[in-house]
This record gives sequence, C-alpha cells and structure tokens, in this order.
Amino acid sequence: MAVRQVRPHLIVLGTRRPELAARVSGVCGRASLAAFGAGAGAFAAWATHRGLIDDSYITLSYARNLAEHGHWGLIASETANSATSPLNVFLLAGSMRVVSPFGGASGAVVALGLLTLLLGALLGWWLAQATTRLGISRFWAAVGIAVVLANPFVLSSLGLEVVLLSSLLGGLVAAGLRGRPVGFGVLSGLAVLARLDMIIFVLAVALLAPLVRRRLLLVAAIATAVSLPWFAWSWWVLGSAIPDTFVIKTLQRSFEGRVYLSGLWTYYKPMNAVAVWVHVVPALVGLGVAVALAVRWVRRPASREHGALLGLAFGSVVYYAAYSVIGAPPYQWYYVPPQVALALVGVLGGGLLLRDAASPQLQPAVALGVLVLAPLGLLASLGGHSLPWPYPPIFGNFATPADYRAVGHWLAEAVGQERVAAPPEIGTLAFACECSIVDPFADPALMTPLISQRVEQAGPLMRWLLRVNYARRDTSAEPDPVAYRLLWVKATDPAKTAGPSWPTNSPLLGPGWLVLHDA
Repeated sequence: MAVRQVRPHLIVLGTRRPELAARVSGVCGRASLAAFGAGAGAFAAWATHRGLIDDSYITLSYARNLAEHGHWGLIASETANSATSPLNVFLLAGSMRVVSPFGGASGAVVALGLLTLLLGALLGWWLAQATTRLGISRFWAAVGIAVVLANPFVLSSLGLEVVLLSSLLGGLVAAGLRGRPVGFGVLSGLAVLARLDMIIFVLAVALLAPLVRRRLLLVAAIATAVSLPWFAWSWWVLGSAIPDTFVIKTLQRSFEGRVYLSGLWTYYKPMNAVAVWVHVVPALVGLGVAVALAVRWVRRPASREHGALLGLAFGSVVYYAAYSVIGAPPYQWYYVPPQVALALVGVLGGGLLLRDAASPQLQPAVALGVLVLAPLGLLASLGGHSLPWPYPPIFGNFATPADYRAVGHWLAEAVGQERVAAPPEIGTLAFACECSIVDPFADPALMTPLISQRVEQAGPLMRWLLRVNYARRDTSAEPDPVAYRLLWVKATDPAKTAGPSWPTNSPLLGPGWLVLHDA
C-alpha cells in the first residue's frame, strides 16, 4: 500500500498556526486594554480640565513657550530651569504642536487631554504585557488602569508628571517581568527624565528582577545614553543639571510644620477624608501583597522570576522613607509615585496570588468587582462636586483656578510690558497673563540667594555636589526691577486692599484678595 507523503512546508505551517493565533490574540488583547486606558485617560482629562492646580500651569507655560517659541522658561522674557519634569514638558509641547491648528484659545488644555489619553493607552498596553507574563487574567490590567486613573491624588495633580510617572512604572514592571534589558534601559532613561527621583524605582526593579539584573551594564549604558544628553545640556546652558525646584522645595521643607511623613493627615478633613482613603487603601493592599510575595520569594526559588513586583514595592518604601527623612513638604503629587507603585503591586501581585490559590474562574470575577469599586471610590471622594470639577478634591491653592485665570487676563491689560512681582503662586497667573510676572520659578536671578542658602545648609558631601552642579551658574546677574507687586491678602485685612484688587476664594484658606501695588 502506498504511503501518502506529507509536504514538509505543510507540517511547518500546521505547527505555526497555533503560535500565530496566540500572537494575534495577544496583540488584540493588548490593543483592547490600550483602548480602555485611552478612554480612562480621556475621561480623566475631561473631568479635571477646568480645575488644574497652580503647579500644573507652570508646566503648561513651559510647554507652550517651548512649542511656540522654542524657549525654555516659565515666561517668555526669562530663561529658567524650574521645570521639574523635562520629559513631561517636551511631550506636552509636542502635543501642543499637534493640536495647534484646531486647538484655539484652549489649545494647551486640549494638548494635555491628548497626552493623557496617549499615556493611558501606554499604561494599558504595558499592564497587559505584565498580566500575560504573570499568566493572570487580563481583567487585572483593566483594574490597574482604573486604580491609577481613579486615584483622587493623581487626578488632583493632572498636568504635572503624575500620569507620565504612572505609565512609566507600568512599563518598568512589564519590562522587568519579561526580561527585556533594552526596553528596560530605554524606559529607565525616560523615567529619570520624567522625574529625577524615579531612579529609586529604576534601581529597585533592576536589582530584584533577575532577567534584568543579569544585563545591568547594558541597562545602565542604554539609560545613560537616553538621559545624559539632557542633563549635560541643562548643566552647560541652564547652569544646573537638576531643576531649581530641588532648591525651592527642600528649603521650604514644610507647610507650617506639616511635613511629608505625616502629610496625608493634612488632607484628611471632612471634605476629602474619603479621597485620602481612596488613595491609601490600594497602597495598603499592595503592602500586604508584597509581604506575601516576599514569603514566596524565600520559600519557592522559582517565584523569583516575579521579582520586578517586589522591586516596585521596595522602591515605593524607599521613596517614602527618603522623602520623610529629608523633610519634604506634603505636596499631593509627591505621594503619587509610591502609591501607584504599591497599587500596581496589589493588582498584579494579587492576581498572581489568586491564580495560585483559587479556581481560574474566580480571577475575572474578583477583578471585575474591583474594577467597579474604583470609579465609585472616586465619585465618593468628590465631596459633592459635579464633573468637570471647578477645583480638585485635594486642593491647597490660595485661589481657585477660575479666580486666577480671571485675574491673569485682567493683569495682562493692567501691567502691559512692565514687570510685576508674583504673589505666593505664579503658575495660573503667568499662563493666563502671558506677561513678565516673576518669582524664583520664573527669574533665575531671584534663585541666586536661595541657591547660596541651600549650599550653606548642606552637609560636606551635598555641599560639594551642589557646587559642582552650579559651577556654570551665573551668580552675578541682578534681577531687573519690578514696576508692580501683586499681593494676596486675607479678606479679614481690608486695610491692605487699597488699590486695584480682585476677590478670590479657596476651600483651604477661605476668601481673600489679590491686590496690585506699585513697587
């Protein structure tokens, strides 16, 4: 009987079909989660666009000046170095260029929405990769997106680098789990450009992810190649490799005695106690999951391939401890990186533990339950505000964003080309005014005495590092005189409101006045 011959190429094709189908399914799954992340990012941008905090407008002003004039500074008349996140500024500027043909007067806010949408998509894509590597339901990636983008502290700081950092944390853990040293190196360099203190998470994940740790030299070389050009240019041209906010914030130290370690209780008031709990609970869950993963690490060597999750948790603990030791002020965005890192550990690690301890059908059911709870927690934290909100649930500015924008537009007409000294907050006023309003964030000459003070207060090693950092800084320049001073005074001081003045309000400080005086 004749034996039928099967062609070799048909055998190869038949064996490759399941692999091809799996790849297509994986791409489709990641794309669907990227779309979910994009939708969540778009919603976050819409919900917050009327109530961006003052520091967000500092970043938007930098990005607008870069996009429109190729200028690095808060105001058009001064080159400055007070942008904490150069990568966020570059990305926002690029987004502004994209929307410029149809952005109109609100182009900067539209650009922020576009960037937030794209970063949400990246977060979804990277978390989907992480769930695939861990062998858990993709529902957990959706949970991770919801937990991040429904966090009141994240949304209360939108416009700053909080969503960028959250997406990069997702990318770092995905690359660490998958053992991709090139991708991890690129993301590490970008993370440091997004915020210098992200080096804590980069090192923690790299050291505890075995597939990355074996190629540390390659990772370090790639990360350096990505980030070093900016720091070198900043040191040579701007006179400092690190942003001036390091000096401003470390000199500030506290809000009337309230520091980073205990700062969450600063926000724990009847109007936003729920927001604090919505922020804290996922981090506490993440801590518990990290402990369980650490026990597995000790008992089961095979589980160490998931070391990137432990690295994320360890980095968050070190980050929180470092900020507590230096006595940093309790700005709400300072709490975002450790919270997001722990929340992602809680989501991804929790899915991993549930996979091993329960039936496969239970995973999506639990994940779906958490997915529903996350937006409900956000709604509960609004304190009665409608959406889009006029100001966020975590808010500490001297005036509402609408007040500052209105005063800024009037100020542009009142001062013309003259220089005006800013009140304690400059971001929204500078953005709306587009005039020469100055303080240390805007005028490097006003930073000189603060730099000298910080150098003198530093220990021997830090003093030497700061002197090297500021070796090219021009400390001889004197600030140009101002023609006006804009002051904020409490409504209880009517004698100080002589001259042009505008009423303001703040949920934290109550009613006040912005008063324009001759210098």
